[in-house]
Amino acid sequence: MWKNSLAALLLLFAALLPGAAMADIFLSADFALTRGEDANTYEFTAAVPETVGQPAPVVWPDGCSQTAMTRQSSGGRAQYAFEFACERPFAAGDMIQTPWRADGGRFVTNVMGSQVDRSLTGDRNGIAIPVGEAAATQRPLTQIAPEFLAQGVWHIWLGWDHLAFVLCLALLARGRELLWLVNAFTAGHSVSLAVAFFELVRVPVPPVEAAIALSIAFMAREALLVGKGEQGFAFRRQLTVVSLLGLLHGLGFATALGELGVKAGEKLPALIFFNIGVEAGQLLFVGAIIAALAGLRAISLATPVRVAALYAVGAIGCFWMVERVAGFGIA
Repeated sequence: MWKNSLAALLLLFAALLPGAAMADIFLSADFALTRGEDANTYEFTAAVPETVGQPAPVVWPDGCSQTAMTRQSSGGRAQYAFEFACERPFAAGDMIQTPWRADGGRFVTNVMGSQVDRSLTGDRNGIAIPVGEAAATQRPLTQIAPEFLAQGVWHIWLGWDHLAFVLCLALLARGRELLWLVNAFTAGHSVSLAVAFFELVRVPVPPVEAAIALSIAFMAREALLVGKGEQGFAFRRQLTVVSLLGLLHGLGFATALGELGVKAGEKLPALIFFNIGVEAGQLLFVGAIIAALAGLRAISLATPVRVAALYAVGAIGCFWMVERVAGFGIA
């Protein structure tokens, strides 16, 4: 009799454990939305348990239509990738109605310029994806500013070609002249960044990237000539040339900013604070180079390290240019 009582108690205890009760019956799905190559085109991916069955068609927002779909299976989950196009940008209330009868899911996207990561629950019709949710939110400047400031700083710090160019400037001049050159570079890339970001001009990306690499090699050469006492051009001409090369680099910045999926209503503040972030990142990097050179001068190594760095940067710039030009045909 005590054995029967013990078995009953164990069954009751197991039934009261929420983790054990939910582990086998909870069916979760993962959804993601990314921007396509053309305006108002998107890719929607869904990872769902195979046990939810073959779905009915996905219901897209009004004015949107599916253009392609692929399906793969892996580890008991079905992986769907949909491509669709819309006649307009997303608006408040736009939903993607999925047919999979999962218990819940996770939805991530940054197509509206801000990261959306939220949990969703399902019902007998499936799971509704609120793609218009981010579009409906008017974010305050206090939220926009730090986000794009950080993006600007990280872009210049992780953009090795832009850093290499700024390094050449830091090894070309000192003091007030260096500050003028950095500001000239900033003025140049600020103008082209704004013009390209607002699509007043459109320039193919591969030639721009190749020209940026060439500009690095050019500035490394000029810095070497100045170090040898062979002034390549007067300081005023240096300002002009650096400003023009800044225009070139700004086109590269515009590509990066455009890939962040900035919302239409946030374009102007995003541009301003992204540009401020780039300038702040530049100045911090230049400050680090100046401090390093000061330490090297104290041990009489500044000149050989400077020359070696310029030769290395120039060689890398040439390599990047050849690599990028060689990639034209592949694309």
